[in-house]
Amino acid sequence: MTTGTTRPLRGAEHEILRALRLQGPSTRAELVRRTGLSRATISAVTARLQAAGRVESAGTAPSRRGIGRTPERLALSASGAVILGVEFGHRRVTVTAMDEAHHTEGTASSAHGHDEPWPRRVRAALALLGELDLRGREILAVGLGVPGRIPDREAVARMLVETFTARVARQVRADNNARLAGLAEAVWGAGRELQSFVYLRLMDGVGGALISQGAIYDGLHGTAGEFGHMTVDPSGPACRCGKRGCLEAYVSRERILAATAHRDLEALRAALDAGDARRRDIVADAGHRIGVVLANACTALDVQGVVLGGDLLDLGDHLTDPLEAAFAANLMPERAARILVRTGRIRQVDGALGGIALVLRDPSVALSDTGSSSRAAEASPGPIGREVALAHPDQKGRLSS
Repeated sequence: MTTGTTRPLRGAEHEILRALRLQGPSTRAELVRRTGLSRATISAVTARLQAAGRVESAGTAPSRRGIGRTPERLALSASGAVILGVEFGHRRVTVTAMDEAHHTEGTASSAHGHDEPWPRRVRAALALLGELDLRGREILAVGLGVPGRIPDREAVARMLVETFTARVARQVRADNNARLAGLAEAVWGAGRELQSFVYLRLMDGVGGALISQGAIYDGLHGTAGEFGHMTVDPSGPACRCGKRGCLEAYVSRERILAATAHRDLEALRAALDAGDARRRDIVADAGHRIGVVLANACTALDVQGVVLGGDLLDLGDHLTDPLEAAFAANLMPERAARILVRTGRIRQVDGALGGIALVLRDPSVALSDTGSSSRAAEASPGPIGREVALAHPDQKGRLSS
């Protein structure tokens, strides 16, 4: 007995190509689940797409039961072109290249000071492209991750989009880098199997995202997911957002290092491992505050899980044990065992990979199967200086993983 529905083959082609664009290499069984098409339709249409050179074998996937035939995975046929993801973090810039079939072609990063001028950051990003050695490769599009709370952010974002449109690719999209890191975890990382989750990134700032059905929930003004700026104590320390007592004002990288009198997280972790009680209490307090905020967010949003990212996870269970304890203690008892807390799997390149995911999820960004002439004529870089919202799942367009 087959599952799903039968649909006109042209529509089925579109849905299969879209699923492969979004999720990357997939077995036919996974395509049945993701598209709702029948097994017979998936088999017939993927065979036709393979014969046409639009889809190719990506090897086999391990059998979950460890017996029987290993299922074949299918992916979009790679044209040799690439998509770039670029994250401009507070202390480093990272560039990653990926083809349409979700094969990572390379990644490079460069550290810089917190106050590094933006022109130097841009030059560093462009220099990293040379390190990736993409000579002769077409760059289809670029996804940019830009920090959320920086001076003159709109002007900075506009400058970045204009620069990359003029010098790298016609199709450029941009969004908050913490939100993009959450999107990367939804596509390739710890959130891949979750229908919905809260993502929290613990770094120089505390950013986040609300992910539902593999897409960022934007909110009315495109700023949903600012969990770092939820108020912990209205009379607490000043936060850079202009309020007082935000979670970020207590648990940012800078705040924790200042409170523990350490210059970097590696040295702090060594002191914690050595049993420094005072510093352990400071880090445990940070973990407790994070856990409470996450519990409140999950109580309100009714999500399936939480995914944690960012450099502060280098502190290990000194941070995560009190975090998880506070999280469980502040959920309603019937929910405590059902909401999963996971550590992100991607880490150093999460924001850059999220830029690629942003491109893949935007159907207005044409990939190579539409033909280079139509790309040049129809591709639009989107509103300069504005963050481009992720596409609604019902919008047409070919998507690849």
